[in-house]
Parts: sequence; C-alpha cells; structure tokens
Amino acid sequence: MPSSSTSQSLLRGPAVLIIWGQVQTNSPRSERHLNDWWTNEHLPERLALPGFHRTRRYYHSSAVEDESRLEASREEGGVRKESSHYLVTYEASSLDALTSAEYMHALNNPTPGTQKYMHVMRDTQRSACRVLVSMSQQEFAGCKRGGVGGTLRHAVFQAPSTPEMRTKLKDWLRRDGWTILQTTYPSLLAMHLLEHDEEASRSGSSTKSYDGVNFQNSVKAGGADNDGTRWMLLFEFTEPLGAPFAYYHDECPDFDQGLVNHDVDVAEVQKQVYGLLVVMEE
Repeated sequence: MPSSSTSQSLLRGPAVLIIWGQVQTNSPRSERHLNDWWTNEHLPERLALPGFHRTRRYYHSSAVEDESRLEASREEGGVRKESSHYLVTYEASSLDALTSAEYMHALNNPTPGTQKYMHVMRDTQRSACRVLVSMSQQEFAGCKRGGVGGTLRHAVFQAPSTPEMRTKLKDWLRRDGWTILQTTYPSLLAMHLLEHDEEASRSGSSTKSYDGVNFQNSVKAGGADNDGTRWMLLFEFTEPLGAPFAYYHDECPDFDQGLVNHDVDVAEVQKQVYGLLVVMEE
C-alpha cells in the first residue's frame, strides 16, 4: 500500500492562476497564430512579473457535432468539427502576486497580440486560487524545483457547505484520498486542491486585457456564488494524453465515494483532461 506519510509539493508557489476555455478550430492557420502568440509572447511576458514562478499550457481536442447542419447531413453521419480546449496555469508566490500593481498595469495595458487573441477563447473561465493541499509521489520528495505531469485532469466542484466539512475533506485528501489514488493510478505524479478567491479573480478579470471576453461565471461553470466556495482538483499523470495504456482513463469509485462522504455532489463535478504543451519557468 502506498504511503502518504511524507509528501512534498511540486508546485512553485502557494497560489495558482488558472484560465481555461475553448476555441472553435474553423481555421488551423489562425489557431497556429494564436498558439505562436500565446507561447512565444504572452507566457514570457507573464513570467517577467514579480512573483510569477512557472507557467504551463495544456490542450485537449474534442469532436463536436454542428447541430445547425446535422439534420441536412444525417445520412452522412452528421458534420463534425474539432473544438480545441486550452488551459493555462501560473504558479505564484502568493495571491498578492496575482493582484500586484505590476500585474494590474500589464493587464490594463495589453499588447497588440493580447488585444487580438484574448477574446478568441469561448466560455472562458479565470480563477485566482490559493493552494489548500498539494501531494506528490514520495519518491520525488528530493526534487528541489518541482515537476509536472504530461497529462492533467482538472475537476471543478462546490466545496462542502460548512467549515468543519471542508477541514475534514482536506484531511481526507491528504491521507486516505491520496492513498486511494496512488493505489488506483500508479502513474499519478501529484494532486493539488485549489480554492477559488473571488476578489483576486475579479481584480484581474475586470481589466482591459479581457475587454470583450465572455467569461462564464455560473456556479456550474466554476464561478463563486453567495452560498459557497468553488474548489478545484488538479491530478498530474506521467503519461501522454490519448495513450491506450494510460491509467487516467480508469474510474476510481472509492475516491468518488470519499468525496460524497465529505459533502461533495459528484454529479455536479465538471471534469476535463488535457495534454501538456509547454512548461516555462522564471
């Protein structure tokens, strides 16, 4: 049985900014330009800011039926389009780094590339988070600068309704929950529990960089509400996205039941799996 007695966070800070959304790939050339800007211009700009230690980009592609043309082409099986899903994380020294004067200045003075490409993403969600729990495989306890997995599972859910249940869930994730995951997924490198901070998130999302961006703020989509707090789980796997041998495909009923036992409505958990594109550090 794997042990969870000793674990070191592989993250580069106690705060994480996470942004995700999708792009309809009507033009591969346009999406190439988007990715060129995002990786080669935007990420280095953000890493130059105080307190930004590491950034990552992830990608997932899914086939989506075009409902407007499906009926006319039903005999051919319907028309399908590829929808590109992107997720980016920024690991920071604190939540203050995600609302610093330097960062706010950058957000309110967007570059031409930012003005051109930021609004391309649909159903965009942006969340500044504090790290509540961060676990990693015991064998990597000696890593001094952290590490990342090749595949990321992102889960968004409503936190338990009371402070007592939230504390119990955090304790369970550090111990039994982590042990269950290690037993089920030998390729699991790390797990992180994040808590959405509404004030820090709103500070950045209301800046000029995001003019014209259609943020999804509903509770189901991961926004905060007046009655509770949004939490997220990140699971990092040491295997490539789409590999037929990958463990991340497998369900984990014991883990899901543990969430249920700690006041989490697993039917409302929003999940997506992404493959790593790039990692950049300061």
